[in-house]
Amino acid sequence: MELPEDLASERYCVLTTQGRVTGRRHAAELWFLPAPGGVHLMSGSGGLTSWCLNLQSEEQAVLRVGQRSWLARAAFLDRADPERAAVLEGFQERYGRDEPGRRAAWLRDAIVVHMVFTHGL
Repeated sequence: MELPEDLASERYCVLTTQGRVTGRRHAAELWFLPAPGGVHLMSGSGGLTSWCLNLQSEEQAVLRVGQRSWLARAAFLDRADPERAAVLEGFQERYGRDEPGRRAAWLRDAIVVHMVFTHGL
């Protein structure tokens, strides 16, 4: 299942995870990149964001782009995976703001997640 082309230009998605501590739903507005079968997400803080920690606990979440939603499963890209660097470069190109040190910090610290759509909602 692919992200429809008309949604690829949206700036943000909304990821809803189940809280690992409270069990309550937690929604976060995030940058995304279209990817085969879903989208890529990035936690620039090394995975210390609530949404990223929640996905590490429960890999299933709801992802919304525009007015469309999908149930999706998280697959974390290993730091040694060459795809990770390419995805981070894609985030840099798409979201710009060439701040000094950002690229190096992302390559060093960022967690990249491939959210694979399992079915539409």
